[in-house]
Amino acid sequence: MAQVKAASGDHWSSRIAFLFAAVGSSVGLGNFWRFPYEAGANGGSAFVLLYVVAVLLLGAPILMAELFVGRRGGGSAIGSIARVAKESGASPIVASFWTLAGWCGIVASFCVLSFYGVIAGWIIAYIVTFLTGALKGASPETVAALFEALLANPGRMAFFQALFMGMTVLIIARGLKGGIETAVDILMPTFFIMLIGITIAVCWIGDAGAAAEFLLTPDFSKITPDVVAAAVGQAFFSIGLGSAIMYAYGAYMTKDLNIPRSGAIIIASDTFVAMIAGFAIFPLVFAFGLDPAGGPGLLFVTLPIAFAQMPFGMVLGAVFFFLALFAALTSAISLLEAMTALGAEHGHNNRPAISIGTGLVCYILGIGSVLSFNVLKDFHPLGFLPLFEGQGVLDMLDTLTSRILMPLSGFITALFAGWAVTREAAKDELSFLSPWGFQVWRFLVRFIAPTALFIVILHGLTN
Repeated sequence: MAQVKAASGDHWSSRIAFLFAAVGSSVGLGNFWRFPYEAGANGGSAFVLLYVVAVLLLGAPILMAELFVGRRGGGSAIGSIARVAKESGASPIVASFWTLAGWCGIVASFCVLSFYGVIAGWIIAYIVTFLTGALKGASPETVAALFEALLANPGRMAFFQALFMGMTVLIIARGLKGGIETAVDILMPTFFIMLIGITIAVCWIGDAGAAAEFLLTPDFSKITPDVVAAAVGQAFFSIGLGSAIMYAYGAYMTKDLNIPRSGAIIIASDTFVAMIAGFAIFPLVFAFGLDPAGGPGLLFVTLPIAFAQMPFGMVLGAVFFFLALFAALTSAISLLEAMTALGAEHGHNNRPAISIGTGLVCYILGIGSVLSFNVLKDFHPLGFLPLFEGQGVLDMLDTLTSRILMPLSGFITALFAGWAVTREAAKDELSFLSPWGFQVWRFLVRFIAPTALFIVILHGLTN
């Protein structure tokens, strides 16, 4: 069966360029902000174990599915699914149903980028704080007060959010080769060098043994349905599945790129960075007697308390938050690209205008997250639902995307790739897999992934 003609004329200039971009999209705040606090709040090693299982059994097959549907369809998530569905013989009505996976992903990208920009703005604010030495020798109370003061100042948060969103839009406006590839070619090697350096320093100064026990010694008694749901949500959030990213990046892949091998590298890199991020944080948490279950404030309160009390803490703190900023930026550009690709696909070829307009909408939506910590701190938009009880705008968007939209997109993608796409088309796109490997992928994507995701979504909606 012939491959559908690509809607986009752009392609990655090399395999390395694609891998840098794809790994960069998955390595982000999901690793540095979300993974540590989710692990700390959900039993440490129990969460890590379930996270790894979710990545292997759900993340890997769905990642390959999104990449090959994107490459075969040659457009945005929605456009690619529609083309491949048509190629596979689906009626217009049925094809429209399958595009729900793309629509869920696009909405998830909007929601995630809106609050992503806010948190990345906090990171920029902390870089300034460490570079000026404002936290040197500060007491835990002073550090906590600094973060509270930032959250209470919507103007300051909105400024740093705008700064981050401006950088993201500038990169996407320059296109695939001049923007995304140029950015990741610089950011990703620098990121990994800094990551290894800061982790070695932290493990040397902190309690690496306690961190290893917390993250790597299984405690099966802490496994609960909530921990399972959190691990699956984290796997999707961290890798970038269910957010239309990998469809868009897949559309730029040439036929000679090995999707299974690329998927394995992306999965391995993301998991490696998540674990290393744990070892860049928890040794300090345990060495200074801090709470590993510090929640979302783990990165912005608990960790700075440790940096404030150690020699060269201001330097290490600045390096760490620069590291987090690089990770956030590579993920943000992939989120914005997923949405920009949709606009370009509908005949709007002015990429700068599309990226500016989309970025502006995300920024405006993000103001709701900014205000959820001050002016609207008592406003709980979906508080009447048990899943969102007591949650402000930012927490609500985080829960909505990681617990519902992304798993739902992945669920529909698994059904589409496993049951609607013809076996011949799937085998053609995954030709680098051995016959046995293809059978394993097909079994996972047809049975294991949709069943597990259905249970996770149902649990999220009923608890």
